[in-house]
Amino acid sequence: MSLFHHKLKQIKKNKNGKHIIIKFDSNEIILKLVDTSEDTVNLLYRLRKKYRNMFATDFHMTKEKTKEWINELILENPERVLFIIYLNNTKIGCIGHGSFDEKNNSSQLDNMMKDPTCKISGIMTVVEKVYLNWMFDFFNLSKITGYLFSDNERMMNIHKECGWVLVGDVPIKKNSYDDCTRWEEIKNFSNNENAERYFNIIEIRKENLMKNFNKIEYESQRYFMGDHL
Repeated sequence: MSLFHHKLKQIKKNKNGKHIIIKFDSNEIILKLVDTSEDTVNLLYRLRKKYRNMFATDFHMTKEKTKEWINELILENPERVLFIIYLNNTKIGCIGHGSFDEKNNSSQLDNMMKDPTCKISGIMTVVEKVYLNWMFDFFNLSKITGYLFSDNERMMNIHKECGWVLVGDVPIKKNSYDDCTRWEEIKNFSNNENAERYFNIIEIRKENLMKNFNKIEYESQRYFMGDHL
């Protein structure tokens, strides 16, 4: 088992732990492993509907499907993890990562969302910077990758503040299936064609993050290869 997968397994054994604690002005931000409680399911259901145009796949959403997604695609998936963001004990969003690339020693950031009713400016930039720094240190990664729609300018601006760089883009089109629609890469794309949308391909290395990492107070749980939680 790789170091990456071993540490993901450790995290998921510690279901109730405060995995990251951040001091932000007079606020306390805590990241805990996602759960299937009613308020967590309701939050993720609302966020998924709110930002449905920013996901590669769209489908008929229900709270039951959201709960199944948490169980089957996150908690029971050895490749992925998702944390709920608590602001002063209130759940306001989520952030996660997965899909370990052994060749490049990298993983992909995903599912970063905030409840729009939370009006504290800059909070997700702080959460992302700390989370990326934790990913580099805890999983000993060489780089972190990401994909987002090129028209998602607001999120791209947050990423740039953290030190991400754009390394390419992919032309995509929406394909329909029996139970969903999915944005997929256009194969054999010609520059003379018009793509419906594009995916931006982004990446970050720790040295670029640290150039943008002002002093942020945080602490995280430490696990070692011999831990049995």
